[in-house]
Amino acid sequence: MLVIKYQKTDSVCFISHIDLLRHMERIMRRAHIDVRFSQGFNPHPLMFFSPPLSLGVASSAEYLSIDSDMNPDEVLEKYNASVPEGLKASKVFVCSKNPNLQAKVTCADYIFPTDKDVEIGDEFVIEYSKKGETVKENVADKIYAQYKKDGKLVLRLASGMVNLRPDRVLEKLNRMLVENMSVTGIEKIAQYVDVNGTLVNADDFVQTV
Repeated sequence: MLVIKYQKTDSVCFISHIDLLRHMERIMRRAHIDVRFSQGFNPHPLMFFSPPLSLGVASSAEYLSIDSDMNPDEVLEKYNASVPEGLKASKVFVCSKNPNLQAKVTCADYIFPTDKDVEIGDEFVIEYSKKGETVKENVADKIYAQYKKDGKLVLRLASGMVNLRPDRVLEKLNRMLVENMSVTGIEKIAQYVDVNGTLVNADDFVQTV
């Protein structure tokens, strides 16, 4: 099993997760990367993604697991030769089995384009529309940490099975900080897996599987 760490930037940010699934299948064929297929009536390539990214948000830490015995360096070379700049990969890890990041990732770090600090406290209420109705939700318990990177605000948000969308947080921040940030200014820079109560960067986690 190989895990490809890739970015999703530039115009690729506006490709939906469903479209990305199809696109990655074509990329594997075009790059001549051998991926095993499932058994049964409707075989499909054994490819597994980390949690979906909100539309318009950039990322330098996306993961694609593929069932393949190819050399990781060869896969990295062939993959990068077959994708646009916005989907380039930085690493390929070798695992003994599928790390199942879709289910195991619990949070992710997002850079927001502001140098201001934000007070989270016990209440951080966001508003969004669901089925035509306005929903108000206190998501303070879904924001695990905040820090600065290169002077910009980074928030660690719940991701995966319990998910806090960064674009919804952005709307709240714009009101709180009197900013006019765009969703295209957000970038995911890391994903984490909870291992016995300790958050482990996905890069490190996949190397233990």
